[in-house]
Amino acid sequence: IGRLPVRVVCEELTADDLYKIMKFSEGSILRQYERAFRAYGIEVSFEDEALLLIASAAALEKTGARGLLTVWEKLFRDYKYYLAGSGLTQLRVTEELVREPRLVLERLMAQGQEQEKETLRLEAQKFADEFSREHGVDFEFDDSALQRLVERAVAERMKMSDLCAHLFKDFQFGLSLIRKNTGKKKFVLNQAAIDAPDKFLSELVLQSYGPGGDRPAE
Repeated sequence: IGRLPVRVVCEELTADDLYKIMKFSEGSILRQYERAFRAYGIEVSFEDEALLLIASAAALEKTGARGLLTVWEKLFRDYKYYLAGSGLTQLRVTEELVREPRLVLERLMAQGQEQEKETLRLEAQKFADEFSREHGVDFEFDDSALQRLVERAVAERMKMSDLCAHLFKDFQFGLSLIRKNTGKKKFVLNQAAIDAPDKFLSELVLQSYGPGGDRPAE
C-alpha cells in the first residue's frame, strides 16, 4: 500500500494567540489556577494587562502553549506556597504583580497577616459577647487583652474560640460568685488575665470577700 507524503507547516504561536488560549480555551489555565487558589480560601482574578504580559513572556519561550505552563509556574510557585494560610482572601493578578512578583508577594503577605489579626480580634470580641449573654455579666477585653489573645492564637495555632474556651473555662463560676458577693456585673479583662487567667480570677474572687471587693476588675 502506497503512502502519501503529508507536510504540516507549523507556525509559532504569537502572544495574541497565547492570550486567547488563556482566556477562551477549554480547560483554561486561568480556571485551573482559580481552583488551585480557591482550595486555599483565596479568590483570584486577573487583569487583561497582566495576561498580555504573561502571554508575551510565554511567546519568548518559543515552545507554544507549553510556554504558558512554564511562565505560570515560575510566576506563581511562591504565591501558592506562601499565601496558603496567610489570611489573605482575595488575590488580584495585576501588571505590577507580573513585573515585580516578589515585591507584590511581600506586600500581600503583610496584608494577609493584618487581615488574620483583625479576624481574630473580631472572634475574641464575639466570644466576649456570647459569654456576657450566656452568664448575665458584662464581660469585655481591653486592647491589651485583645492584642495578647491574637498573639497567643497565632503562636499556638489555635482557633480563637478554642483558645478563649480553654483560658476562661472557670470564669463563669468565679464571676458569678463575685457578682453574688458584690453585685458587680461588669468585668474588663486586661493582658494579665490572658497570661495567667487562673491567678487573675483567684485575685478577683479574694477581693470580693474583703475591703477591695468592689474594686474594678480591670
